[in-house]
Amino acid sequence: FMYRESSFARLNDNELIEGLTATPVNKELHEYFFYCKCRKFLNYISSTLYKRCDSRHLVGELYEFLSKDNWSILRNWENKNGASLYSYIARCSINHFTNKEIAEKKRLGLEFRTDTEEFIDKLGDLVQEDDHEMPPVWEAFGMLNERDKKILKLLVIDEKSMIEAAPEIWPHIKSR
Repeated sequence: FMYRESSFARLNDNELIEGLTATPVNKELHEYFFYCKCRKFLNYISSTLYKRCDSRHLVGELYEFLSKDNWSILRNWENKNGASLYSYIARCSINHFTNKEIAEKKRLGLEFRTDTEEFIDKLGDLVQEDDHEMPPVWEAFGMLNERDKKILKLLVIDEKSMIEAAPEIWPHIKSR
């Protein structure tokens, strides 16, 4: 999907919403969005909740979740506090899949002890001691200090550029 990514990567958040919700459906834009743009947080959800390295099994459900009620989740996004569409969708998706998993665990009479905030704020807790199927990158995440975890969260999960993340990474440096 790399050739598609380059052509759609220039779309701003509002243009992306307009393109995703338009009829007729732009299949290439949908492929870019669900397989490229959402890949990072879907991999995160897949590895965290389902202990799987591949996230392709979540794409269809994410599509159904975001497109229900005439794409109301996308249409309800507002650029408040500088939150990107990507971070908003990541948060909504993590909530959706977490709530689904909690409901399934309750149905089976099992305990589910992790809430959404822990998934987002404590990425180092992704690895269970008895889980040998997790990718080594998640194990390395657990070894990082809190500041480095925060930096990686800003750059990888929130997809901020170094310029955008700089005030949070180096708050003592005043911007010009």
